[in-house]
Amino acid sequence: MLYDAIIVGAGPAGSSCAYHCARQGLTVLLLDGEAFPRQKPCGGALSAQALSLLPFPLPPAVIERECFGTRVRYGKDTVAVRKNERIAVLVDRAKLDPFLARKAVEQGARFLDGNRVTGIVPGREQLEVRTAGASYRARFVVGADGAAGSAGRLVRPAFGRDELLTALVGHVPADEGSISKRLGGDLDMVFGAAPRGYGWVFPHRSCYSVGVMGLASRFEGAQHRAAAFARSAGLPVPAFRGHIIPVGGIRRRITAGRLLLAGDAAGFADPFHGEGMVHAIRSGDLAADAIVRGLAGQRDALAWYESECDRLIVRQLRVALQMAKMLVCYPGVFRELFFSDTRALDRFLDIPLGKSDYVRFRRWLLLQLPRALFAQLHPGRPR
Repeated sequence: MLYDAIIVGAGPAGSSCAYHCARQGLTVLLLDGEAFPRQKPCGGALSAQALSLLPFPLPPAVIERECFGTRVRYGKDTVAVRKNERIAVLVDRAKLDPFLARKAVEQGARFLDGNRVTGIVPGREQLEVRTAGASYRARFVVGADGAAGSAGRLVRPAFGRDELLTALVGHVPADEGSISKRLGGDLDMVFGAAPRGYGWVFPHRSCYSVGVMGLASRFEGAQHRAAAFARSAGLPVPAFRGHIIPVGGIRRRITAGRLLLAGDAAGFADPFHGEGMVHAIRSGDLAADAIVRGLAGQRDALAWYESECDRLIVRQLRVALQMAKMLVCYPGVFRELFFSDTRALDRFLDIPLGKSDYVRFRRWLLLQLPRALFAQLHPGRPR
């Protein structure tokens, strides 16, 4: 069978792409190398903005906890903000990913888990996707198999260590009462716990998600740093699982011939806090639109995909990358901007709410810069 589209990887990017392709009448094969349900190392925070991109609601069984606020710490400084609206939900990827794949199947996609792709052979009119037990053909292929996936190597150079974040995450069982007493519906983030990164404690239904994330090229002794952070939080983790996250905000090639990259494979993760699901879902949707355009005979379909990803994703992540670098280069200014009052964090949380974006947040932040610089140069004087 010649499929219209084969999607490699059944995370949020791949399943979203498969859903929208199948919904528009295309023949779709969705492949994943692991048997579902499978555990995925992830903090599990799915923003309100990401939820708004899904064309269906999440069932209560998938949602572990609702989040309305965030507490951010940096050294001895702490700032906390709670919103009247839900800024995110906490999910277990072992439940979320199978649910998203099932929604694609309901639209007509074929889903084969436990089928690891061993090779992709490009062609002028079609591509061949090979697994250990079979090979499949398609007019278009979407690589949504993560930062270390095989599809990306056919499109762009491998990510360097300066382009990767190393994240380690573990879970500590706890009862509902103690979780609610400690965090309620708040996310706890500690910047500086890892090089150009942070540590976190997120509340789930019956456990805490505890982890650290930092720039791979500078994150030596990551396991020891993660264990030390967990102990400092009073939540020693029995075992950490690690994964890599691409640093977003860097313009990269994301198409080659009839092969498109989406999600982490394309480098679409937030370099400031590592979140990637919102950009995975959006790029999966855009990839589906590009395939529909290509099958309709539009020769610029893949150029359109690259342009839209740059406009909607890369430009925003470029600002997030600037913020991540500012935290390292100008810690005093960062501390003054974010910890002198709650306004900066309150406005920042409008981004996951979908009410603002990084470009608008930077514009507001620049207006506060003179005050922050004055405070650095003249400590103790009225601002």
